[in-house]
Amino acid sequence: MTDPPRPTMTPISPPEFTPSPVGRPPLASSGRAFWIVGAVVAALTLAVFLPAVRNGWVNWDDAHNFLDNPNFRGLGWSNLRWILMDSVQDAHWVPLTWLTLSLDYVFWGMNPAGYHLTSLTIHAVNALLCYVLAVRLLALGLAVGARQGELRLGGVTAALFFALHPLRVESVAWVTERRDVVMGFFALATVLAWLRAWRRGGDQRPARQWYSVAVVCFALALLSKVMVIGLPIVLMVLDVYPLHRVGRRWRGQLVSLAIVEKAPFLLLSLAAAVVTLAIADQRSHTTPLSVLGIGGRLAIVAYGLAFYLWKTLVPWPLSPLYTLFHPVVPWRATYVIPALVVIAITALTLAMRRRWPAGLAAWTSYVALLLPMLGLIHTGAQIVADRFSYAAAVPPAILLGSAVAWSLAASRERRIAPALGRAVAGAAAVWLIALAALTVSQIRIWKDSVTLWRHAADVEPESDIPIFYLGWSLLEAGRVDEARAHFERSLARVPAELPALRAQFLVHLGIVEQRARRPADAGARFRDAILVDSQHPVAWIRLGTVLWANGRKEEAEAAWARAVSLAPRWDAYQLWEIRQAAAELPDTAVVARSRLALNLGAMLEAYRQPAQALEQYRLAVALLPDDGDACRRAQRLAPAGERIACDERARP
Repeated sequence: MTDPPRPTMTPISPPEFTPSPVGRPPLASSGRAFWIVGAVVAALTLAVFLPAVRNGWVNWDDAHNFLDNPNFRGLGWSNLRWILMDSVQDAHWVPLTWLTLSLDYVFWGMNPAGYHLTSLTIHAVNALLCYVLAVRLLALGLAVGARQGELRLGGVTAALFFALHPLRVESVAWVTERRDVVMGFFALATVLAWLRAWRRGGDQRPARQWYSVAVVCFALALLSKVMVIGLPIVLMVLDVYPLHRVGRRWRGQLVSLAIVEKAPFLLLSLAAAVVTLAIADQRSHTTPLSVLGIGGRLAIVAYGLAFYLWKTLVPWPLSPLYTLFHPVVPWRATYVIPALVVIAITALTLAMRRRWPAGLAAWTSYVALLLPMLGLIHTGAQIVADRFSYAAAVPPAILLGSAVAWSLAASRERRIAPALGRAVAGAAAVWLIALAALTVSQIRIWKDSVTLWRHAADVEPESDIPIFYLGWSLLEAGRVDEARAHFERSLARVPAELPALRAQFLVHLGIVEQRARRPADAGARFRDAILVDSQHPVAWIRLGTVLWANGRKEEAEAAWARAVSLAPRWDAYQLWEIRQAAAELPDTAVVARSRLALNLGAMLEAYRQPAQALEQYRLAVALLPDDGDACRRAQRLAPAGERIACDERARP
């Protein structure tokens, strides 16, 4: 059999595809030396991220997901059932990720060091896979004329640029984002299996065995994190370049390659998207069009594409939260400049698609992998997030690796000055060392909640969210005086024209005084909050708790009744605080506890969270077994065969 035509950087497409010889090992991607170099890449990644093992849990979802969640702790039938049926995390169904976390619990209990070690170990393996992928793609055409050593050096550059970049810290050092590294493992495995299927296949069809492996790996990637749904587009891009599976009859071939051959991948992506959107709709997680219109969504898409490129080049400062400030005005410079950058890059890569096909391939893959996270379907308070770049960082990294490999080959062949080739390799090495140093510094930011949110507040002082989290973190750490001073400074900068925000800070100052065992000061703060915002339910609930403790039970009951009367106005963002405040009611306040639980259940049910709603209804029934409304609601949501312990007169 003849070798396939060697891909070049010239604008020539092969007239027809010539399949690779079956079983021919790819250049520079086999042998002991190749794998030793890969092991060094993984070891360096592990060494740079090892300080993360000393980090603890943070109150950025870790408490909700792990510290207050017994369901994932173990591998019993109840745990597995919860993982498969109820483990919806922020509109993501990620059962495979939860399985790795349950395994962590089996080995480490609730010691965060073990969870961090697992995450960084998977990330180190991903660095190895990225190295293998980079070398194989460079050998297929991204680094024309390079020898084995040059290809490996290019692969090392790509893998370390991906793995050691500070943008990876959030995905690796934050236990909640385990889903990124698990997804990354299976996404990289999908692409590697696809390349192997093409290499071993005959008559322009992938080998069935490796094709099946690629499909299974992609399904596992989706079960780890659904946001990898753009990966089939990447496989299509690879078919065009560097695999050159499209010849002169490109229209018919594209239909075959993009629709028929990729059908399992596309169907998996479609199914994952439908499930995710249904969950997000049920839980009211998506930002409505009335808040963020089509123009605004397109603006933040362009902003995100430019943001991740910029932070890839200049990764400082980074933050756990980049707040989306409303309203989004698309014609402001904040959004116009990124849009122009995106348009320019798109136009440039299209114009150079024949001379430099790798550029268009990398840009298309980058956009495809980022698109689900860019805000067309927006959720959360953020406009962008470091963690969203995990998979999308691979194409730019491989492009950098190809530049290093090509420069070394070109300097050896005297197509460029030898000094220039060495300078490119040296600059890449210096850049990688700088990135590693920044990554070590960024890992320290995730040490604990106070450190994390103090940094976030410094990076984005105009956002209120890090300010609240920093205050909560100080309070959780027992640093009451610091928490009080922090909230007082925050309150002082809020204008009178924002009464709801002023009331929120006053409520938190009241909570600080409660923790400091200063009930009179706490009551005064809660009253001040009510004067500013008379419909603040948390202020009424906590004021009632203070009054009850002072023996003023009738006033306390009235305050709690007022909070219950406001239930139709309770906002979703207040849900956690209302539950927290209600949980602190005294045991003897049976009626108030029952009424609050019943209304919390109704709110949770309205937001389509039936499991949590049932928990509140059960509490309401346990407190007042003769409450017919609570009994009916609980029985309606209870599993088949379960009999709610209601008074006989209250049964439906």
